[in-house]
Amino acid sequence: MKVLRKAFKQQLSDVVTEFVASAKADQAIVEADINGSLAHVEMLKKSGLVTPAQAENLQTGLNALKEKYLKGLFILDAQYEDVHMNVESKLAELIGADAKLLHTARSRNDQVALDMRLFILDKTADIEALIADLQNALIQTGVQNIDVVMPGYTHLQRAQPLLFAHVMHSYVEVFNRDKGRFGDSNKRTSVSPLGAGALVGSGLAIMPEVTAAALDFDHLFGNSIDAVSDRDFIAEFLFAASLTSVHLSQLAETLIIWCTKEFGFIQFPDDLTTTSSLMPQKKNPDPMELVRGKTGAIVGELVNVLITLKGLPVGYNRDLQETKPGAIKVSDELAACLKVMTLAIKGLKVMSVNTLEAASDPELFATDLVEYLVTKGVAFRAAHDAVACVVQYARDNYTPLSQLPISDYKKYAAEFDDTVYKVFDAVNSVNSKTSHGGTATQQVSDALKRALLDLAVF
Repeated sequence: MKVLRKAFKQQLSDVVTEFVASAKADQAIVEADINGSLAHVEMLKKSGLVTPAQAENLQTGLNALKEKYLKGLFILDAQYEDVHMNVESKLAELIGADAKLLHTARSRNDQVALDMRLFILDKTADIEALIADLQNALIQTGVQNIDVVMPGYTHLQRAQPLLFAHVMHSYVEVFNRDKGRFGDSNKRTSVSPLGAGALVGSGLAIMPEVTAAALDFDHLFGNSIDAVSDRDFIAEFLFAASLTSVHLSQLAETLIIWCTKEFGFIQFPDDLTTTSSLMPQKKNPDPMELVRGKTGAIVGELVNVLITLKGLPVGYNRDLQETKPGAIKVSDELAACLKVMTLAIKGLKVMSVNTLEAASDPELFATDLVEYLVTKGVAFRAAHDAVACVVQYARDNYTPLSQLPISDYKKYAAEFDDTVYKVFDAVNSVNSKTSHGGTATQQVSDALKRALLDLAVF
């Protein structure tokens, strides 16, 4: 290790240097670190801890270093341990002795906490935008297929007819909650820890509120110990990401099932599928399977952080270094999953003939038969029992419900008459569900319009 060894008689072992270094993970937070340093220099100037000329020299060097990073010309060296010492060392090469002023009234403890908060805030904004893109795709696909009727499922068994667009809107609602969780977590992430030092603050006349304002933080830390040791915001980010990933996995699983020959409800375009190295006829939904598969790794990073945090004593501990790589990895993985899912929703083709045929299975109208009797004054439980008996009778006689003679219906409820056969129409069944949030075409169409307006506001 090339830095911070003046109080030691030996250089750090190369093995240990490699072990403790975080340079590889820190490559993702270089820009955050430099932006934090630029704000810190401005605070040092206002506090009178550096002269205006020194501040200008520091800021010029930091901006030049940021430009090199954005061009891919600044790669962190493990010998300098982390992003903070890499920046300081490289800054010294650019501007000379003034670089030694940069760390005034600052510790790597409050510095890394700052960097990760800036990183998480930036990635949260990106993910919120990607969720909104997916929601827009779900809405548009629903609108384009507003008249498509399909079976709804519970327990993966056919239950009742509904609109394909109703399913699309259900996922809009799901991802709206996910987006809200990320937004809510920002309230606790947008807290500036800079000025807390290593543990107890500083004896210098610093102005932490200046740094917080310069970086657009909503709040300033209240306790220096908590400021450097808090990683709740990373855990919250990973929880929101994990739940979003779980929802993406559920959607992926649904689409995977729907595109099988056994269901045949949707088809994916060629540019979203792969084939087999052996079986040339195969058209595999690999992207959806990988979206489903990556959920385990994303949830695993949440567990990793929680387990890391659960045994720490008060104050900063080096274990906290292990909370960085997972957050960085998850932000990339989740963003990729959202992009792929958006492409899938935009590209899929709904096989409306197949869905309507499946939704016309007479047994799917059993609940409609119950409600038919209820409208004729039969108590719900009595109606349910009567229809259950009719269903069993039809099964025993290998006759579809829609083809049973009215005389057989009347065996179980005298209120049945010839109008019962009008029940067996999937489109009419769907459009009869006019209750709040139901699957009737007008309700779903209105819901999609409201969702689109909400996205416009977002």
